[in-house]
Amino acid sequence: MRCNEALELQSALLDGELGVGESRNVHAHVAGCAHCRATLQDLQSLSGSLRAQAQYFRASEALRSRIGAQIRAHPSAVVRAARPRPGASGFSLASWWSRWGVGLAGPVAAAVVSFTIGVQFAGPSVDDRLMDEAVGNHTRALLTDHAFDVASSDQHTVKPWFAAKLDFSPPVRDLSADGFPLIGGRLDTLDHTRVAVLAYQRRQHEIDVFVWPVASGSSGVSGLSRTSRGYGVVRWSDGGMNFCAVSDVEPDDLQQLMALMRTSLPG
Repeated sequence: MRCNEALELQSALLDGELGVGESRNVHAHVAGCAHCRATLQDLQSLSGSLRAQAQYFRASEALRSRIGAQIRAHPSAVVRAARPRPGASGFSLASWWSRWGVGLAGPVAAAVVSFTIGVQFAGPSVDDRLMDEAVGNHTRALLTDHAFDVASSDQHTVKPWFAAKLDFSPPVRDLSADGFPLIGGRLDTLDHTRVAVLAYQRRQHEIDVFVWPVASGSSGVSGLSRTSRGYGVVRWSDGGMNFCAVSDVEPDDLQQLMALMRTSLPG
């Protein structure tokens, strides 16, 4: 892959729009190209800053249901209202309302305006943003060859290393017998919180497992999974800890690791 191709694909990579094959090609090129690596790191920093500082608003289920009912009841009016004017370069709520809003029945107009505002301000959930951030951290660790701060397959070496640097004790287990050998650990941050990262290996692939305590008063999550930027992500809570595993292994491998870590917890 040439530099111009890699640079064109970097934004799509960060937005999770590339397949696994294309993602690997970009990562392979970036690993050996200082210029493209610096550009990707700048994009990652900008993306992280925007996510950290942006405010997100999500419409309630009741509002979404009302909007959907009104749109289904008057589909032709909504289509006419949504059609852009010839030569228009972008959407303006004020100009849209002056042209179309007064011509719609009151309930339909209110529904469409509410829907438009909901779409404009709706954003990813807290869990989605956290999982995306974990993918970004995992990618950065691979690109900078900083997979771990302590390299060891001995849980009795890795666990004390964390104990000296964190105010919580992450559950560290070597799962070599099950095909997931522990290879080390490092410190990282998620959502401005210091977390532990346990590095496991599955065949030739690294799996990062981010670990941090469940917040007081929070019930945690029972199990979430998704794909982001070509990587699989699994998030769950157990034993008073949050876990988020990221890797480009097969989805079943991440599910198996989650099950193994849950059963290995004490009690």
